[in-house]
Amino acid sequence: MKTALFAVFFIITMIIGQAQELSVSVHGGVSGLSYKSDVGEGKQGLGGGIGLEYTHYFSGHWGVLTGVEARYNSNTFELDDNVQFLSNEIDDRGSAFEYRVRTSGYEEDQRFYSFGIPVMLQYRGAISDKTGFYIGLGAKVLLSQKLKADAQSKIMDLRGYYPDLNLVIDDLPSHGFGTLNDWEGDAEVSLKTSILLGLEGGLTFKLKENLKLYTGIYADYGLSDMQKDNTASNIVSYNPESIQSVISNGVLSHEIIVEKSNYLSAGVKLKLGFMLAKTKQAPTKEIMEPEEVVQTNQPTQIVEQEVVVAEEVEPQEHVLSDEQVAYIEQPLVFGEIDKADVPSSLQARLDSIAKLVNDNAGVNIKVTGHTCDLGSESLNQQVGMKRAEAVAEYLKTIGVASDQMELESKGESDPDFPNTTALNRGKNRRVTIEVLTQ
Repeated sequence: MKTALFAVFFIITMIIGQAQELSVSVHGGVSGLSYKSDVGEGKQGLGGGIGLEYTHYFSGHWGVLTGVEARYNSNTFELDDNVQFLSNEIDDRGSAFEYRVRTSGYEEDQRFYSFGIPVMLQYRGAISDKTGFYIGLGAKVLLSQKLKADAQSKIMDLRGYYPDLNLVIDDLPSHGFGTLNDWEGDAEVSLKTSILLGLEGGLTFKLKENLKLYTGIYADYGLSDMQKDNTASNIVSYNPESIQSVISNGVLSHEIIVEKSNYLSAGVKLKLGFMLAKTKQAPTKEIMEPEEVVQTNQPTQIVEQEVVVAEEVEPQEHVLSDEQVAYIEQPLVFGEIDKADVPSSLQARLDSIAKLVNDNAGVNIKVTGHTCDLGSESLNQQVGMKRAEAVAEYLKTIGVASDQMELESKGESDPDFPNTTALNRGKNRRVTIEVLTQ
């Protein structure tokens, strides 16, 4: 039932949240209950789990992560020798007595499964083009199944004290009194729901355009005690028929044994993050680019037509029309993050731009390189300049003079689109040409 509720919760919140990154994670390390006890010692064992998470980024660096996790947890608990547990019981003949249980070499191996729902604020940044870092902080709701314990004791002494008779009975096995050697039993104990404080962080590695590997560490700490109030009266239940049939209640069911039992988990976490591409886009200037390229297959015709119109309107020659200026100033999208060379797809358009500049001797242009926000500012400034230089060098080979061009880099400081998706970042990796004079 709990698993089904988690699945419904996850699907609904994913639809509402419009996830931008979906990730699958695995984690492992120390995972279980952190005990506080005056009569024994509990230790955490190894555990781990898997998770399905998604992140909605509301800026280039900040996002909100949620999802669902499944975890395996384990513990051991060793009870101090000769600790006596007392409870009031009724024997098989209806007489009241004090049940006295004393153990030696008592141990429990404990395990339980749990499900968590995280809500975390996540920050990400770039170290280089393919490497970054992330930090997450938030809370998690932890719901747990019953804790199962395999108990054993080298010696278990079961006695009955009848206060009316001032009598102690310790050797009537058929009535539940006597000594057991190498006793074994098992128990199930319910656990409370807990709120965890979660922290994680590490490095990210870009494997593909829409695929990232996250490697890091995590720690989760429970803010409340997971021991339920319905505690047992003794560490084992009295059986009036035979001492061989006593049933273990488990140390966690006894409030005298365990004072606190907070959840604690820490270890290593790996996950694969898949960026979800946006299928619906608003029209942008890049969408018009193929139509403009088709027109540039006949650049001479365009120039001649505009020159004729100019002659009809005013006698001045070699003046660019508004349409030609707009064509020149259309961004040249490089797309790939680690490329500064002029893409072959832009060469035909640069040929047409060079034709327009060469045919108008009074035209000067400014060539400006841009990048997305991945990488450091200084590195992006260099990449932007390399792209501007590559475009200028190409134009020189087609006759545009050096003194007609100014070069500039704006790096990541002037994006055309918010750097929130891989598609937008690709559009921001561009070179712009501005017509300065005619």
